[in-house]
Amino acid sequence: MGVNLVNPPERLNLRQTGRDGILPALGLVEARAFALTDVVALKQADPRPVHLVFPVKDASEAINLSKLLAILDPLARSVIDAGWLALGEEEPGALADLTQIYSWVRLFPARRFLPPDQPLSAWGKGAVMRALLYHLIRNEGVCHSRTIVQFVDADILPSFFAPEWVLGAVGALLWFDQLEAAKLVYFRPEGGRLNTFLRSLLALIPHTGIQRLQKLVYLLSGELAGTLKFWTTMPFKAGYGVEILILLALALERAQISPAGGDLNRLAQVFVGDMDHRHAPLKSTRTQRGLDHMAGNVFHTIFEALEQAGVLSWSPGGPSPRRLLIPTPGAEPDGGLDWLDLPVGELTLAPLRCLPEIAGALK
Repeated sequence: MGVNLVNPPERLNLRQTGRDGILPALGLVEARAFALTDVVALKQADPRPVHLVFPVKDASEAINLSKLLAILDPLARSVIDAGWLALGEEEPGALADLTQIYSWVRLFPARRFLPPDQPLSAWGKGAVMRALLYHLIRNEGVCHSRTIVQFVDADILPSFFAPEWVLGAVGALLWFDQLEAAKLVYFRPEGGRLNTFLRSLLALIPHTGIQRLQKLVYLLSGELAGTLKFWTTMPFKAGYGVEILILLALALERAQISPAGGDLNRLAQVFVGDMDHRHAPLKSTRTQRGLDHMAGNVFHTIFEALEQAGVLSWSPGGPSPRRLLIPTPGAEPDGGLDWLDLPVGELTLAPLRCLPEIAGALK
């Protein structure tokens, strides 16, 4: 398959780019281009609900989340119709207090409201996201396909966070008629290790759509806003692989957002400047998963998706499931060598539109 040359993403100038025009794949717009008054006016003209979701691992995120919510509080109801803390663990702890401080925020205990096709044994960030989307449609009556749902990671350092993170993404979706999703991108002055190596890996894959992903300023950002139509067409990984699987579904034209094709033309990137969050340890331990395990699941997702699309062929046989062996210091006082044996490969969850009750509810 021939591969087109990869050029930097085209910058989208709101004064020059028509609202109803065909957009370039992964066109880039500055978040600061959307002021609060402009986004409020756009939303009044096109009163689509906006749901903001923080996937939260456990109650230890409460202090950081309280600072992020305080930054976003001025947008409540004028831009953000509802906020959600999508909790992965059972006990909310101090997270419940945040819903008392911020009346526009609700707690969603994901384990209690799983879609019928989603096993509890397959758990992680992607599983929580998908459960929340199912809940919105099935139990909250959020059924209009143009409803906007934005996910934001809960561990962003508040000093890097700003209302523009929501205004830019929501503003782009309200401004450009052809957009179905807006991905926040940024620079990581003190991190981005996995992204760096992932970019190098994608550069070697001979597929036009995959090559276009190099236009993204940041590949694995967890901050993504999309229409309900977009989210219900996306496959999900249960855990770490959710962001890259969404990008691959678009790049390989597996999502089929539009019958005319061009899935990547439906995704814009919104640049917000610098960002940092709590860093995962480089190496996994018996009590905490590190960047090595995360990378294994991300790379496995890539190879799996390429194989299913007919771009890559695995050699027959081989271990199943895949295993990651990590040398670690032994538990004995003499400091001997031990090994950590971790599975690599996460369950893929089908697009929500595959469920009859979801497909029948969307308008």
